[in-house]
Amino acid sequence: LCSRAGSLTFKAPDNVKYPSMDLAYAAGRAGGTMTGVLSAANEKAVEMFIDEQIGYLDIFKVVEMTCDEHRNELVSSPSLEEIVHYDSWAREFAAGLKLTT
Repeated sequence: LCSRAGSLTFKAPDNVKYPSMDLAYAAGRAGGTMTGVLSAANEKAVEMFIDEQIGYLDIFKVVEMTCDEHRNELVSSPSLEEIVHYDSWAREFAAGLKLTT
């Protein structure tokens, strides 16, 4: 079956067209609590979109603004309690953002 599928070609992602890729890579490089904050902010932003509180393109803005705010509080080797704390913090921060679109 695989031999009949032909060849696959992979290209580098277009980071201008998809800026969330750079944000996700940066969160991965930062490590610690940043990846959890990114994930929690994204989940909250998608929820806000579904509830028609923000537009689709605002999802990235919410996640980016939340991650930017967290940079100075990043914990490199977080405990479980810190992970849970920053997950809750990210959701609350994201929910409180007022975007002008």
